Amino acid sequence: MVKIDFYEIPEEGLSLSMDDAHWFPQDLERLGRAEASLRLKRLGQRVVVTGRFTATVVFACDRCLGKFHLPLDSDFRIDLELPGEGISEMEEKDHYCHDNEMDMDILENSEINITDILQQQLYLAVPMKKLCSEECRGMCSKCGANLNHEQCRCQPDTSSPFSVLAKLKG
Repeated sequence: MVKIDFYEIPEEGLSLSMDDAHWFPQDLERLGRAEASLRLKRLGQRVVVTGRFTATVVFACDRCLGKFHLPLDSDFRIDLELPGEGISEMEEKDHYCHDNEMDMDILENSEINITDILQQQLYLAVPMKKLCSEECRGMCSKCGANLNHEQCRCQPDTSSPFSVLAKLKG
């Protein structure tokens, strides 16, 4: 884990470059290198973190369960704020967020966890539905055949789930 103290960020800012060994999540499989670069700039009680990462992640397709590689390349910006001295814990929890604070994270202490920031940004870049291709035909629900590679031999089901309602009509 890479952590930086809020108060150790110099006036001119701080630039970081990281490789996959430091920040890539262990629960994801990657292909090749994963790289990230960040710039931290302190503005009073706030730190603006801008960065970019590139990685190729291996996923299982949500339709056919086949493995595929998804290149991710993302720019991001995060505003982090350190609460001022003298703010009680109750005031901190009950803070009203103004519109200009909606894209800001409040730090619990002066420690900024760079690894967490990069992992969160990576997870945000992953699409909700992971597909090997837009044309993926998926799997047969009866025999499990991958319809992208073979034709299913199951007999088509011509019965309708609404056929039961025909009995009520009579």
